[in-house]
Amino acid sequence: MLLSSIVHAVILPATPLLVPGTVPGLRTDPLADVRQAVSAALARLTAGDRVPLVLAHGPALRHGRLRPSLVGSGIGDRWLPDDARRLWAPGLPVAGTGASVALLALADVLGARAADVEVLEVPPAWTGSDGAGPDGAGADPVRDALRAAAGLVVAGGGAPGGLETAPEALTAGVRAALRAVGFDAWTPQVFAQSHDHLPPSYQVTTLT
Repeated sequence: MLLSSIVHAVILPATPLLVPGTVPGLRTDPLADVRQAVSAALARLTAGDRVPLVLAHGPALRHGRLRPSLVGSGIGDRWLPDDARRLWAPGLPVAGTGASVALLALADVLGARAADVEVLEVPPAWTGSDGAGPDGAGADPVRDALRAAAGLVVAGGGAPGGLETAPEALTAGVRAALRAVGFDAWTPQVFAQSHDHLPPSYQVTTLT
């Protein structure tokens, strides 16, 4: 059953190329059309002042406010957009690459409100729940976070944040989290590109 509090979701390609200016030396912007489609989808998702939840792969289960950083992909924080970098307190824990790309994409749409977005990182080993949390007390932190969300922004691909956005290409833990709220009717938008060193296409995938 699809939960009424989650009315829309977006799976974006969690590549640092989605963040403008973070990969120096490129003479063209091969993901300009993809970035525009992501922004349009996120604008729909956040209409009415909704603040979504970012769902991403992570090495361990984490939920809360995290700071974006692409250091895990070899990109220093000084390459992040200045306006976005100032939104998050420097003392916050650092998000993984996938969640960071999603947070920075949301910054383009939400502005200062992006700092209020929470992140749920789910490890591959999380394959669903019978309703009992790790402490055995009956709490399910993944399901509870998903139920409370006003929408989902899903970082596509696997560790440390990949390019595929088809649901079957997500890590096992993220797929299980999406199944927990009944998400199974996705619509992909495919963008072909011809850069020699990049995949032949990228997808922006939505659930309405």
